Amino acid sequence: MDRRTALRVGVAVGVGASGGCLSRLREEAGVDDADGETSRIARVEDPPDAVYVPSHRETMERLEPARAGDYAVAPMVTYAHPFWLVDGSETTLVEPQGGPEVHLMIALREPETGAALPVASGARLRLEHDGESVGSVSPWPMISQGMGAHFGDNLTLEGDGTYAVEVELPPLGVRTTGTLAGRFETFETATFEFTYDEAFREAVADVEYLDEELWGRRGALEPTGHGRGDGDAGNDSNADDDRSGHEGDERGMAQSVSALAPAEEYPGLLGAPERDDAVLVTAMLEPGSRFVDDEERYLLVSPRTPYNRVPLADMAMTATVARGDEAVEEADLVQTIDGEYGHHYGAGVAELAEGDALTVAIEGVPQVARHQGYETAFLEMEPIELTVGGA
Repeated sequence: MDRRTALRVGVAVGVGASGGCLSRLREEAGVDDADGETSRIARVEDPPDAVYVPSHRETMERLEPARAGDYAVAPMVTYAHPFWLVDGSETTLVEPQGGPEVHLMIALREPETGAALPVASGARLRLEHDGESVGSVSPWPMISQGMGAHFGDNLTLEGDGTYAVEVELPPLGVRTTGTLAGRFETFETATFEFTYDEAFREAVADVEYLDEELWGRRGALEPTGHGRGDGDAGNDSNADDDRSGHEGDERGMAQSVSALAPAEEYPGLLGAPERDDAVLVTAMLEPGSRFVDDEERYLLVSPRTPYNRVPLADMAMTATVARGDEAVEEADLVQTIDGEYGHHYGAGVAELAEGDALTVAIEGVPQVARHQGYETAFLEMEPIELTVGGA
């Protein structure tokens, strides 16, 4: 029995796996067979409260990229699979419905800088089959280890055939600065197509299982190349708790997930503390930066996933500067996308002196849906506390 056949009969056996390992796994809804029935793919039963290595890598079909005004739109499609929605600090599992179904994903970028645009509340997908409307959905902002920040949902289909998708993108809805200032302020539309047939099912059924000893370990898969025929879906998992990311593959990472810059590239770096496995790069820019007026300094907090540095969107944060026992300044950090520093949260700070204590409280954790490997992380984030080195 080869790997593809094993997958279709629901046997989760990979390199280093055996039938006995199934006692500690539960099933994950996955790939549609040609008759429309859904096979099962194993997933880790009791993952840690952190980013972890899943049981397998997914195969995705890369579709023709499109432009929609200032947006670069990269659509991809794969088999329907579970994901987790986030409401406050609670997660809800969304399972596939069964039958003909796919998981459609869209990554948004600014085409010149490659900056990820992980915020697009109100986007809409409209689906047609043979010229007839078959429904519409509002895709969820999501993060995955292979795709990074994107928007997606499971879509129920009418059977085999070619499907046309229209994606409507609303104004971005967050502050934009630098070369991105004043852009993404109008509704834009892009269209693309995909074919659901036996060839598609054969392609996405080619799931690659990892060595069983990696399943559930703290770590993450490297970003994928997204496409049928792209070769290997990624290199070996980064399961050794190395928070530096995949420094040897910056070009591939940028193409697939538009990773944020490493911490050391932020001027005025105060630190990069971790909270619930999120890394919060924190910097205080010198007076006179383009972000603020007059002599204010700019407090920048850039939360990201460990390993792949995927931006964590839709958070709420407040900052307090204290001198001794007295709070001298408080500010709400505003979600921002900048042409140079990418996605972050920031605010101007006027009162600041050497030795001041800076506290950043996370009032709301990332309100983005998660694919497997991220669903147990970034849910309970304590404040960070840093000392200002000088004014």
